[in-house]
Amino acid sequence: MNDIFEILKYLLPMLVLGGIFYMLIEKFFAEETARRRLELQLKDREILTPQKLQAYERMALFLERIRPTNLVRRVALPDSADAYEYSLVNAIQEEFDYNLSQQLYVDPETWKIIFSAKNTTQNFVRQCRQSISNPDDVSAFQAEIIRKSLDGAAATDAAMLKLQSDVHAQF
Repeated sequence: MNDIFEILKYLLPMLVLGGIFYMLIEKFFAEETARRRLELQLKDREILTPQKLQAYERMALFLERIRPTNLVRRVALPDSADAYEYSLVNAIQEEFDYNLSQQLYVDPETWKIIFSAKNTTQNFVRQCRQSISNPDDVSAFQAEIIRKSLDGAAATDAAMLKLQSDVHAQF
């Protein structure tokens, strides 16, 4: 019996010290894991933030390029109104296709608004063509696009405001 007490006399302090040591090591590893996780998040943010910002910049440029008043200045006037309408709608689609990969970095709701602005602008071009009295007059078609663009808000305006609010909210 004395031997058992003698063993317990040494074993009990060792168990207490072992438990304390285990708790300290466990706490150290938990803090180290959290610190490494934070470092990885910061490194990911360092890499991803410039890419996201570049995507927002490219989408802002896209919206400016498809604004009807800017679009008619960039697309040369061909001989026929059919060719001009096709060129304008095609220019919008090509711009969109070129920037399609940016949807990975842009907020999904914002992307829907951008997509809608693209479609609305293409429809706007078609409606301008149908609203002129002589559907074959290219100059009248171009003038109608400019006139209607100046009369109302462009479809790209709402998308641009959404882009700006996203950038201000994130950065």
